Amino acid sequence: MKKRRSFSTITFAFACCGMLLLNSCIKDYIGGGKKNPKVSTLIGSDFPANDGLHVGPYGTLFASNFGVFDPELNKYNGTTVFEVTKRGIRARAEGFEAPMGSVLDRQGNLYFNTENNNDAVSGVLVKVAPDGTSETVGEIAGWPSGLAIDDDNVLYVANFFAPTLHKVLPDGTLSVLATDDRLFGCVGIDIDDEGNIITANFFTADILKVTPDGTVSLIATIPNVTQGFAIGYMTIFEGAVYATGISENVIYKVAFDGSTEIFAGTGENGSTDGKLLEATFSQPNGIAADERKRILYISQFGEAGLRAIKF
Repeated sequence: MKKRRSFSTITFAFACCGMLLLNSCIKDYIGGGKKNPKVSTLIGSDFPANDGLHVGPYGTLFASNFGVFDPELNKYNGTTVFEVTKRGIRARAEGFEAPMGSVLDRQGNLYFNTENNNDAVSGVLVKVAPDGTSETVGEIAGWPSGLAIDDDNVLYVANFFAPTLHKVLPDGTLSVLATDDRLFGCVGIDIDDEGNIITANFFTADILKVTPDGTVSLIATIPNVTQGFAIGYMTIFEGAVYATGISENVIYKVAFDGSTEIFAGTGENGSTDGKLLEATFSQPNGIAADERKRILYISQFGEAGLRAIKF
């Protein structure tokens, strides 16, 4: 099944500089290291996405919009995966159903999960080529959620509503890498320097490691969370796991020795910028690291906004 999706360009205002394009505010923001990292708002209420974030090979930020629950449709109403650059923001793929997660391979193909929504029976992994042509890679039982990609263009797919983690080869071959009850509820996913898949459980706040042969082990359980609504997404940055505390309005930092801490956020619901432990978040959800620029990008499921922490 192949479909053609159109591209569109969206203009918007940015709270950080009151302009219609990123230009100077983003350039100034990424212009140098910070001895004392702070939380900044790059895009305020005009940011049109609230789900997973991904930084592509060349620094482009991709943002999925899962949307909000529409009681008339009985499902979440997001349709679009956006692309954010210094030039602005545009719809990279549109006309889908509640897209979750995203990754870009080195050929410029964009992958994300769609058609999960509110039934939790199965979802569809989609591939969108640079020219906008889309195709189904495969249907995955449960609720395929977050995505990660390694240097060999191998994809890994977390599952929100099945105890599985899937692996997808560059030729599209789809297989189950691991099955373990602790994987039920996983959304955030990334790959460490040794090729292990690290994933975070939305329900339990478990941070799990899956080896390349499919062995699952526990790294840490983040304490004092709201069970059932604990962790949105996670990313690995400079040897640590950073995870969004979607219910607690904080960002967690988890070391691979199992220690955990609140890295940013007071716990209050808001979008106030400032020092790490003085800033507020509104249900932080997506998170992705730009390793070259040393930035963490964060999306919000509550108040709309694209937040950032520059190291």
